[in-house]
Amino acid sequence: MKQERRNTALTIGVLGTGDIAVALATMFARAGHEVRTGGRHEEVVAASSVVIPAVLGVPGAVQRLRPWRGELRGKILVDITNPFTGGHVDFVGPWATGGTPDLAAAFPGARLVGAFKNVWWEGFDGTPDPSVPEIHVISDDLEAKRTFLGLCAGTPFTYVDGGGLDQARRVERMALRGVGSAGVFAEAHPAAV
Repeated sequence: MKQERRNTALTIGVLGTGDIAVALATMFARAGHEVRTGGRHEEVVAASSVVIPAVLGVPGAVQRLRPWRGELRGKILVDITNPFTGGHVDFVGPWATGGTPDLAAAFPGARLVGAFKNVWWEGFDGTPDPSVPEIHVISDDLEAKRTFLGLCAGTPFTYVDGGGLDQARRVERMALRGVGSAGVFAEAHPAAV
């Protein structure tokens, strides 16, 4: 999907073919950015300044991106994953862990930003999820975070600085308060939400 550039010369590459990948690619293209999707992933990674792996979990993102580890050096890598168990009824690992730091450890040369972690994929239908007033964006790389927040201008969400990567666990767990798929978690753990 390619549209005329509006705000930046950065190209956004979205890896994946599921609902969230299509929704994110469409959202950023509508905001006037050049977006690369589909085809051969190595070409998408090579041609993009910002890479968003829209795949299931950090292990899926690591597996998908491992062949292009060197190519990711210096690029903004946006982690949208949450460490859910199957069925979205709980999180894998203890409270003290979060997915974005794990991805940062796997790709130390990439400029990690975590985003879209506190909204469910159903919220990407073109209108913001009314239960999620703000998308929290996390990163230890302040310049990468500012660049990504600039790319988000013109999208239908409100974004806030959610802190550093040490806030991943907190931001990821915010999804449990959302609607949509979170209903599965709420049914399994009514006291938690």
